[in-house]
Amino acid sequence: MMVPRPVSVVFRVIFLSLSLLLMGQPATAQKRATRYNAKPSNTVEAAALEFALSADEVNSLVGKKANVLTSNGKEEVDVEITRFFTGRDESQIKSMEVKAENATRGKRLFATRLVEMKVDDKTYQFQYLPSLKAAAIEDMSRKNAAISEKLRASNEEFWDEIPEKEQLKYVDEYKEFLKKVGTHFSGFNMQLYETKYFLFYTDMPAKQVAPYLVQLDKMNELLGQSFGFKPGHNIWRGKAVVVAFLAKQAFLEFEEEFYNRTETGNAIGLCHSHGDGKVIVSCYRGNDPNFFGAVLVHETAHGYIHRYKSTVPIPTWINEGIADWIAMMIVPSSKEVRFRQTEAAARLRQSHTFGGQFFNNDRLDGWQYGSASAIIQLMLKANPEQFKLFFNGIKEGLTWQDSLQRAYGLTVEQLCQAYGQTIGIPRLTP
Repeated sequence: MMVPRPVSVVFRVIFLSLSLLLMGQPATAQKRATRYNAKPSNTVEAAALEFALSADEVNSLVGKKANVLTSNGKEEVDVEITRFFTGRDESQIKSMEVKAENATRGKRLFATRLVEMKVDDKTYQFQYLPSLKAAAIEDMSRKNAAISEKLRASNEEFWDEIPEKEQLKYVDEYKEFLKKVGTHFSGFNMQLYETKYFLFYTDMPAKQVAPYLVQLDKMNELLGQSFGFKPGHNIWRGKAVVVAFLAKQAFLEFEEEFYNRTETGNAIGLCHSHGDGKVIVSCYRGNDPNFFGAVLVHETAHGYIHRYKSTVPIPTWINEGIADWIAMMIVPSSKEVRFRQTEAAARLRQSHTFGGQFFNNDRLDGWQYGSASAIIQLMLKANPEQFKLFFNGIKEGLTWQDSLQRAYGLTVEQLCQAYGQTIGIPRLTP
């Protein structure tokens, strides 16, 4: 939840790489080990090998028919795998050769361009390992089976892939729901705007709506990129629904009528993430169009996080941190997130500690949103691939602390120190 808070301070933060804390791993030693021992040089590459095919399993694919997807979006359909070109380790692919049924010669596909292939109804992903200049082939059925077992242990599960026909059915259901909203607010001029990812229902004048639709679609694409999706991926159950009013009273009435909620605090927007995967955001525009844009992106980002990969809930500081970070990226004209970051730094310079609650609380104080977004921003700046590994690890059933250690090689205390260094508190404690 994002609420307004007026401040007037100048934002300034200098990012330091998290690698300052990863001692004992000089680059020259890494390169030497890579050359002679053929070991991955970082945590992301090591994780990619966890469910990789062995050399024998790679060789067993030769002669089989496959559909191979490359990074430019092209797909080689129903081609025969004729050869894998490997290094000394025959499980690590430099390139592969495929041949279409009527072709006179094969086509060579290089590892840097390989994304995914399907063989005998099984899906494999290519994980490129820059330090080895080769790709591992990840067995997705093996990986997903292991993750599913881990998720079941905590009563969580993967979100199901939704066929296109069902997606359309869900969109129709949402439109029926919005008709009920329109009937209740019959005195309002409610209009429906539809994009690739969103149903936006509002009484705002048409000329005010267009910028918000653009911001929502941009949010969807940027989060998808940050989490590793191809452009155009639709994460939603059908689409996300946004009900946006001009006035606060209509927002409060919607919450009471459709969610039986009489207490909203100072919220301008709320994200309703349902257990069945449905996401409905309610909000009101108020008098500050820039702040409203940030609120809209922030709240909808919560829905995206809810829908990502599995039903595993994300710890509050990470959830709010990502939501504020994406709001800052998509709506730079709103300065609220930067103000929060500045206020958080000022408070922490007085205490030199989070006081033991920040990383565990179900709710954050207003100023703590600033620390949350700054830490997320720092982690992304340090290494986007490690951030994907960190976030995926949580959604795959790891505790966030274990996922932090796996992805960045950091403890909670070291993460605090890395953030503390950016705000002049090198010994900041959790």
